Order: sequence, then structure tokens, then C-alpha cells
Amino acid sequence: MRSPGIPSVDQLLVLLAMAEAGSFTAAAKRLGRATSAISYAIDTLEAQLGLSLFDRGTTRKPRLTQQGEAVVSEARAVAHSIDTLRARVRGFLDGLEPEVSLAVDSMLPGDRLTTLLRDFNARFPTVPVRLLVQTLGGVERAVRDGHARIGVGSPLHMDMTGFGRIAIEGVRIIPVAAPGHPLAKASEAPPQARDFIQLVLSEQPAAESRDFGVVGLNTWRIGDQAARHRLLLAGLGWGGMPEPMVRADIASGRLVRLNLPDWRGGDYAMQAVYKTDTPPGPAGRWLIERLMTLSDATAAPLQETVKATKGKRRRSPERRAPSRTSRR
Repeated sequence: MRSPGIPSVDQLLVLLAMAEAGSFTAAAKRLGRATSAISYAIDTLEAQLGLSLFDRGTTRKPRLTQQGEAVVSEARAVAHSIDTLRARVRGFLDGLEPEVSLAVDSMLPGDRLTTLLRDFNARFPTVPVRLLVQTLGGVERAVRDGHARIGVGSPLHMDMTGFGRIAIEGVRIIPVAAPGHPLAKASEAPPQARDFIQLVLSEQPAAESRDFGVVGLNTWRIGDQAARHRLLLAGLGWGGMPEPMVRADIASGRLVRLNLPDWRGGDYAMQAVYKTDTPPGPAGRWLIERLMTLSDATAAPLQETVKATKGKRRRSPERRAPSRTSRR
């Protein structure tokens, strides 16, 4: 069986110009070449591949054969890959990082993270992102171990030695439970929260963990935020959750915000960090600066964004002045 030759990039570009322009003359004009040069490039390509890409005999203008259409489809994919390669190289020449790696605390609301990464992709379409979602102190470890260049987490769970840090807007933590939970059903004199199972986000075994905001005598320690959320919805306990994450649940009645004398909730301070000896490049710095402008009021929910893009025109989210939280 004959093995086809390897076409050059230039030959594939000529083929695409022919397929799109519809004639040798139009393709020559588009590429700024002589018509004879276009004809020669196509003839050579057909000879290399051992295929007739165009039907020149039965129609007035050359028309792609069925095999030619398949080859053109592959040529478009190659051309796209080349464009992507050139764009990435241009980014390298401009000093952009080959990749931005980011570790975020699972307490960071999803809408804020989605807005951040959507805007980043629009600004740096050639820079891939490596995203790690960590629990509490896992953010610091990911940055120290080199698994992430930038971390977003709370100073409560970080040793700041050797880190540069930039404060961003924190997250409001509120106590919630399912509507059938005794703490949710109590009205005037709610029972003590410590008497019921408290679902606590934890990264380590209970004997080694540092407790923040734990009052329950019976605690379930859960290392996954999504799993803790599901257990709350199932009525298996109460717990403190980021308000933006449970806002829709409260509005729909799936969860109830609790009024607990012994656990009021509070602000969970957050910051972006990086190792001072390996600071982020231009794309990473832009990501941190954008994160500083975001709050849970300006980060539009994903479903609202999808609806807006279907309209005639989508309004850009209103920017606010950077909000800094103090270290706790």
C-alpha cells in the first residue's frame, strides 16, 4: 500500500484558500500570489497525497471531491493548531507564563471563582489554568510544595512566612440547617446548638485539627464542602456555610438560616498568596488584581450570565473599588 506524502503547512493554507475562495484566481488574489503558483501547489499536493482533491472536469469552477472535503476538514484543524501555537509563542515572547496554577479554598463562593476564570480566559485565551480546590490549610501546602503558584485562602489556616499576600473580600459565614431540623423548627426559645450534630469542614483527623467556630459536643468532620452541603440538605446536622453558597437554598426553603445565641457566624477573611521567591508573572498578577475587584455582589451567578448572553446585548458587571479585609 502506498504511503501518502507529508504536505507542508503552506500547501494546506493554499488548499484552504482554494476551498474558501472557490477558484484559482480568487485564491491567488487572497494570498497575493500568481494563479499559476496556486495551481502548481494544488497539483503537487494531490500528487503527494495520491488523491484528486478537486473536480476540474465536470464543473466550470473547481469543486471539492468527497475526499477533498475530508482533507480540507483536517487541514482546518491543522491550521487552527498552528494559529494556537503561534499565539502561545507570542505570549511567551511577551513574558506570559506557560500556565497559571491556582489553589483556592473551598470556602470561596463558586460564582466568584467562575467570574474570575471566565474573565481570565477572555483576557489570556492562550494561557491554560491548573485549578486545585483545597480545604482550609491545603491551600498553603499546595503553594509551598509548588503544586500551585497562587493560593486563595484564609489567614486563619496559613503560616505567612515567605509569602507575599494581598487581601481580598472575605466571605460571610452563617449557621443553617434543613427546615425539619429541631434548631430550624424552634421559634422563641431555640435549644442549644451544642446539643446537636455540627457538620464541620475539616482537613485532618479530629485529634490533630485546629478548631474554629466549633461549639457542638457531637461533631462530624467532613473533608469535602459539597458533601457537607448535601448532608445539611438531608437534615443530618447543622453547620456554618458561606452565605452565597446557600443563598438559593434559603430562598427556596431547602435550608433555614438559624438564629443561634451560641453561634452567630461571622466573616471568613480571605487573601491571595504566593511565594516571594517565585512571584507570579503578568497573567498571574492580572488574575490577582481582578480577584481584588470581585465581591459576591459583583460576581454574577452562572445561570444569569447564560441568560444574559442569549439577549441582544450583555451588560458587563459593575466594578467596585478593591475591598480589603483585615487579618484575623
